[in-house]
Amino acid sequence: MALAVLLGGCGAAGQGSAPSPSDAGSGLAPTAAPEAEDAAGLSTACTTFWGDPEYADPLSRTVLARAASAPEVGPSDPDFFALTGDDIETAFEGAPASAQGTAAVLADWFRAEPVRGAEADLDAFRTAWEGLAASCQEVSAAAQWAVAPGEDGTKPAALVCADVFDTPGTLTHFANANVLTSNMFKLVGLSPRAVPAGREQDLRDTAGLLAAEIAAVDDDAVRSALEQVRAPFQDALEGDTWSDGLSGPLTELGTACEAIGYSSPGTGEIDNDAVLGASAGDQHGTNLGGRS
Repeated sequence: MALAVLLGGCGAAGQGSAPSPSDAGSGLAPTAAPEAEDAAGLSTACTTFWGDPEYADPLSRTVLARAASAPEVGPSDPDFFALTGDDIETAFEGAPASAQGTAAVLADWFRAEPVRGAEADLDAFRTAWEGLAASCQEVSAAAQWAVAPGEDGTKPAALVCADVFDTPGTLTHFANANVLTSNMFKLVGLSPRAVPAGREQDLRDTAGLLAAEIAAVDDDAVRSALEQVRAPFQDALEGDTWSDGLSGPLTELGTACEAIGYSSPGTGEIDNDAVLGASAGDQHGTNLGGRS
């Protein structure tokens, strides 16, 4: 009897230690599920930040505008800029650790640099911006183009339209919170005007920026309209210092953008002194009062 009890106990113990088929199957889940969760978390975070594929007022646009305004107004309200850092980290809180790390670098810039005012390190901002873009480049076209130019004819037209109408020029040669259209008005006007003297480098750089968008865009109608937007800059560089203005070309570009699903400001919403964009109501940055 003792031997039977002992053998029975050993059998029960053996049965308790052997994994059931369901247990064995569940052992595979911890390696596969986190990968899927990481991919989904990265996609969600990057879409929130960069705005693919509609590019309708993404967080990245607000970040650019506030970075541009930080040297001027950062010391007056550093807590406001620190909140931008919080917004960045919140957007990436469900992303993989590597992406959270690059987001934290950009977030920390907003906590440390705006308070320094004119001494704010904008090169460090660019580095942090490009680092976050690199984390998202596999899932975001906007991030991919922020890292480096792609092949000609492959940039989504909606992204090109957003870059022209609604994206602050923080990282362009203008280095301000104004969007490209507003910066262009200062050179060749919305309405006919004389091109101001002494702005040849700005004219050249703007023509080059537009040429890059023309080569990159994947839509023929948007490309054709951009060529008309670029024309007065080329004319001025060739010696014709009277501009017919950008009202007509921008109307054509707006129509082409509408056709591919991007809603840009109409000419009735634009004037020579307006600063247009999608992040309306930023109390410290420039008022970006268009629509996207």
